[in-house]
Amino acid sequence: MKRIMIGTILIIAIGMMACGNTNKNTQETTGVEQQEKKRSFQLPEVPVMLDTPEARATFVCEHYWDHFDFADTAYIHLPDITEQAIVNFMDLMPRVPKDLANRAMNILYQKAAPHSAMAWHFWETMSRYWKDANSPMKNEDMFILLCQSVESAEGVELIMKQRASFARNLAEKNRLGHPAIDFVYTTESGKQGRMYGLKADYTLLFFYNPDCHTCIEVKNAMRNSLKLKGLVGNGKMKVLTIYPDEDLALWRDRLNELSNTWINGYDKGQVLTHEALYDLSAIPSFYLLDKNKKVLLKDADWNEVMHFFEK
Repeated sequence: MKRIMIGTILIIAIGMMACGNTNKNTQETTGVEQQEKKRSFQLPEVPVMLDTPEARATFVCEHYWDHFDFADTAYIHLPDITEQAIVNFMDLMPRVPKDLANRAMNILYQKAAPHSAMAWHFWETMSRYWKDANSPMKNEDMFILLCQSVESAEGVELIMKQRASFARNLAEKNRLGHPAIDFVYTTESGKQGRMYGLKADYTLLFFYNPDCHTCIEVKNAMRNSLKLKGLVGNGKMKVLTIYPDEDLALWRDRLNELSNTWINGYDKGQVLTHEALYDLSAIPSFYLLDKNKKVLLKDADWNEVMHFFEK
């Protein structure tokens, strides 16, 4: 994933207020050069009268896409131009007040909405960076604002609105600092229990698939972790592993790969999935809860869990 820190971009854009657009070229160019020049990304030229950082930042956010041709689908296949511009815009959003970020994303989708291919390209690219658990730019607050912008924009295809609505509803569940949603788990013996019935300073939820390659690596790391063994051994942590799918023969066949000091269960009837109680679009996935079942880590990886306790 490409990423340029927006601080540099913003400084460049703000600097334009004093010197105007220095990129204008009055020299004659060939047709090929003109075509290449047309397919580039141009930042907005900040008016000279905007003389405060806040005013200049507001102008850049609201006019960031003024010179981008959303009708030109060739840009979709030019990631060095388009994806880089998207990433820089995304990196700016968390750095400005939330109402300005919301307004900027609404403006973006008002411009993109009439152009279906480009609207989908922006949705998929921004979702990947803001939602993917492995993305260094993952940001649930910004992803929710993106979903709301897609939902509210006139002209956006219904299926995209529906997808954004579903994604937003899922993202708004089990948020950091809020109580996790309770659910029922079933163990190998058929005994059932409620997640809220586990009493410890911490509860670690591990959603996994027995034959997922990454899941296998994570299970090995968990079994070999002295930190995890210590927390479970002294009663400070309960580990609840959950298999959310329906192939119980596979699950039972691989139970020996899990520690018997953990509570190992499955989701009978796939309630978690059917009712979309947790975001299980990518596994393995960890949720770390405190003693009151408030979410400390959401959709985290194993390194994030260990880093939390190292701190």
